[in-house]
Amino acid sequence: MLSVDFAGLILTVCLTGLRYPLCVLGAAVIHDLGAVLTALVFQGRVDSVIAAGAFGTASVSGVKAGVPAVMVALGGSLVNYLVGASFAGAAWEKNSRLLNPGAVLKQPFAVINLRLAVLSAIVALWQFI
Repeated sequence: MLSVDFAGLILTVCLTGLRYPLCVLGAAVIHDLGAVLTALVFQGRVDSVIAAGAFGTASVSGVKAGVPAVMVALGGSLVNYLVGASFAGAAWEKNSRLLNPGAVLKQPFAVINLRLAVLSAIVALWQFI
């Protein structure tokens, strides 16, 4: 079952990229697909997915506790980080632009994926603990 949380998506847009909402939505889709694919890699059964950007979750059953459970919890963040690093756009940005969600960026998709990876990792670890 797929549920879309618009409040979480709007909050994610505000925290990661006000100037580039379509890039944020693309990064959110990558985040949710990454969470589902990570669950499938660890042979879990995906019961439901709540698409809420950085605040989205995937309810997975059949995954052993320990490292596989942590990897499933951080799967979306990991995929966002890999996509952001593969575009290599963060290396061309100033450090002040990397943190400012309203900044004009040269490579917005890469930077937004990195921002979303950090934000969703913090949220996932908070939910996991």
